[in-house]
Amino acid sequence: MNKSRLEAVYDLLPAALKTAVSAIPETEKSSICEIRLRRGRKLSVSAFAKEYFLTVGGRLVSSPEAAADVTAEDIACVFERALKGSVHSFRREITEGYVTVAGGCRVGICGSAVISPEKGYTVDNVKDISSVNIRIAREIKGCANEIFNKCFNGDLNGLLIAGPPASGKTTVLRDLTRQLSSTYRISLIDERNEVASSYMGEPQNDVGAKTDVFSSYDKYSGIVTAVRVMSPQIIVCDEIGSEKDYEALQYALGSGVKIIASCHAPTYSDVRKKRYISKLIKAGAFSACAVLGTGPLRGKLTAYSVIGDEKC
Repeated sequence: MNKSRLEAVYDLLPAALKTAVSAIPETEKSSICEIRLRRGRKLSVSAFAKEYFLTVGGRLVSSPEAAADVTAEDIACVFERALKGSVHSFRREITEGYVTVAGGCRVGICGSAVISPEKGYTVDNVKDISSVNIRIAREIKGCANEIFNKCFNGDLNGLLIAGPPASGKTTVLRDLTRQLSSTYRISLIDERNEVASSYMGEPQNDVGAKTDVFSSYDKYSGIVTAVRVMSPQIIVCDEIGSEKDYEALQYALGSGVKIIASCHAPTYSDVRKKRYISKLIKAGAFSACAVLGTGPLRGKLTAYSVIGDEKC
């Protein structure tokens, strides 16, 4: 784990919980991807594709009885530190459910939604925060090597990366962006700020020398703006599938831009059942689909389909 990112996470935690996390053995600490605080319950971490409870002494255990307690004050402390004491400055991020902090780590927020009739009954704020999930930002350089060599061996192609949740799609997409950016001009539409993990305008992850990051834009606005103002050769975006995504990506294709994107689907057959993605396939957006696995196969290529003329 990158030391600066670990220190950034430590800075978010109240003293007792920081002590528990810092006491985790190094061999286990490097595998932690999430730290979860649930008000009135027990501290837990996700590691080795499983969630464990964490004792005050830093042991990962399956049962909550011996784990460190999480109080309302602990939740408030993390929330305040993540927002740097200014709820107003992060109002939009709060309604989206997460805040990106120094080092690129993300703090997910769970609580009671405040609905605004004046804004079409959408979420206007979140109150009574009950849980926070600190997701540790990670880079695994080289994890996209196999996909890069298969799909971009001398040619620039459109690519769809598919996989179920927790299959490492974002991590692979990040590394692929980094590798392609050594040659091509890329616009990264980082809607949830998970790929580049930008903080105060600077990517905390290495997304390449020729990558322009549209952080926290919705995909439609980001894609259309990128095509108009940055002249990308490639547009990269995470988790496509909506009608608006389809419309924006069609606009990019019509402008001669290649598309690299990810979607939730365990197989290529499931990918083709998704209405708007199947339309993009038919339109020639993707030359291939790479499918990733989960568990021990997280981030690994488990299937690779070359896409021809699809009758979607």
